[in-house]
Amino acid sequence: MTPTINADRLWQSIMAIAEIGAIPGNGSCRMALTPEDTAARALFIGWCQELGLGHEQDAIGNQFLRRAGTDASAKAVAFGSHLDTVPTGGRFDGVAGVLAGLEVLRALDDAGVKTRAPLELVNWMNEEGSRFRPAMMGSRVAAGTFRLADALAITDDDGISVAQALAESGQAGPLTPAPRDWSAWLELHIEQGPVMEATGADIGVVVGTMHARYFQLSVIGEPSHVGPTEMGRRHDSLAAAAEIILAVEKIGRAAEPDGRASASWIENIPNARGNVSHLTRLHCDVRHTDAAAAVAMEQTLRAVLSDIERRRGVRIEIDPYTTFGPILFDQRLGSLIRRKAADRQLTTRDMVAAAGHDSVLMAPLVPTAMLFVPSVGGITHNPKEYSTPAQLAHGAQVLLDAVLALAG
Repeated sequence: MTPTINADRLWQSIMAIAEIGAIPGNGSCRMALTPEDTAARALFIGWCQELGLGHEQDAIGNQFLRRAGTDASAKAVAFGSHLDTVPTGGRFDGVAGVLAGLEVLRALDDAGVKTRAPLELVNWMNEEGSRFRPAMMGSRVAAGTFRLADALAITDDDGISVAQALAESGQAGPLTPAPRDWSAWLELHIEQGPVMEATGADIGVVVGTMHARYFQLSVIGEPSHVGPTEMGRRHDSLAAAAEIILAVEKIGRAAEPDGRASASWIENIPNARGNVSHLTRLHCDVRHTDAAAAVAMEQTLRAVLSDIERRRGVRIEIDPYTTFGPILFDQRLGSLIRRKAADRQLTTRDMVAAAGHDSVLMAPLVPTAMLFVPSVGGITHNPKEYSTPAQLAHGAQVLLDAVLALAG
C-alpha cells in the first residue's frame, strides 16, 4: 500500500491545536512556555504516544519523537517545526510543519510501512522569540551556537526567566542539548508571503535565506516635566525613537524588492503623561538576500542614529544581539523535493526565505531543506493567516515522499 496523507486528519489536527490559545478572528496566541503552549505540547505528545513513538526532551524544552527503523545503526531522517506562536498569530505558522510531520508518521502506520532508517519528529522550543528573545532559541541551543546557561538566564517582559518558565511548565527535559545524529533535516512551512499564490506554485523549494541583522537600541534622554520644559530644552527619548522608527522604514523601502527593515517592539520609560520620556528601548532589524547589502543597510542605520543623537541631544546605545543567514540549503535535497512534487503532478518554484526558521540553525550541521506551501493573500502573523486543506495536504505528501526516499 502506497502511504498517502489523510488530508482531513491533518486539517482536524491543526484545528484542534488552534483551539488552544484561540483569539478572535480564528487566530492563536501560544507564546513559548505559557500555559497555552504547554497544553498544545501535551496534546501533541498524546498523539505521538498513540503511535508508540519514543520521546526525549532536552533541557531547553525541545521535543524529539522517534519512530524506529529496521536498521538500528542508521542515522535518523528528521523533520518538524514549532508549535509556539506570536501574540496575534494564525493557525498554521510552525504548526503546519509539526503536524504535517505527525501525519507522515500516521500515514506510514496506516500503510504498514517500516523504514530502514529511524524517523525523528521535532517540536522546537521558542522559535518565534515573542516572549523570550532571541528567536529560534531552542534550535540555537541544540546547535551549540547559544550557551544553555545564557538562554536559561533570559527574562521576559515580566522578569520571568526561561529557567523559571521551563520549571513551572514542566518542559525542562533531562537531555543535554546537543546536535542530533541525523542524516537529513526537512521542514515544511507556510510561505508567509504572496509569491506562490500569485504564480500558481504548489510547492516552494527553499534554496536559502536572507541575511538578517537584529539590534536592540536604547535611546537615553533626560527626564523633565512636559509643562515647564520648553521644546528646545527637551531631550525626549520617545520623540527620538519615533524618528528612528520612520528611518528604519525608509531604509527598508529603499532596499526593496530584496531587502526589508522593521522596528517592531518598543518600551518607554517612564511612560507617564506628565513626563518627557528619558529612556526608550526598541528592537529593529535589517535583512537582505545579499549579505553585503544587509551590512550596508546597517551602516545607513548607524549613520542615521548618529545624526539623531547630535540633533536631539540624546545618547543611543546599540546592541547587535543576533544575526542569521545567509544560508544555502542542500541542493541534493532541493532536487529531491522537486522530483517528488513532479511525481505528484505538483508545480514548484524556488524560493528564498525572508524569515528566520529553525532550519537556519540545522543547515551548518546536517543536509537541510525547506518546502513551502502557499499562504492565501500572503498574510501571516495575523489571525487571517490561511492555507487550504488541499495545499497543506500537498505539502505533507511531498514531505512524506521525500522522507521515504531518504529513509529507505
